[in-house]
Amino acid sequence: MAAPLFAPPGPDSFKKFTRETLAEIEKRINEEKKKKPVKPRSDSSHRDDDESNKPHPNSDLEAGKSLPFIYGDIPAGMVAVPLEDLDPFYMNKKVSKRSSAPLLLVVL
Repeated sequence: MAAPLFAPPGPDSFKKFTRETLAEIEKRINEEKKKKPVKPRSDSSHRDDDESNKPHPNSDLEAGKSLPFIYGDIPAGMVAVPLEDLDPFYMNKKVSKRSSAPLLLVVL
């Protein structure tokens, strides 16, 4: 897999989520599926299944946490619109989180 593309710090890292964004995610998912899986070695020293070796989401970008200061403020035109995920862990994943909690929108 190519090196993950990290969002540059600052307000320029915010991009609107579009149909093209979804198409790119689906393209990356299909490319991953087409790759042949690596055959594990027959000896017991093969540890690719270990959870610590797998990529994890960035804990600084978890839902409900304040956005790290390096990203700055969300531009006014992008408040309450779908945005691309800043975490490179999700660059080849389709994720949907539905909440029954009401949305709290703070306007500054």
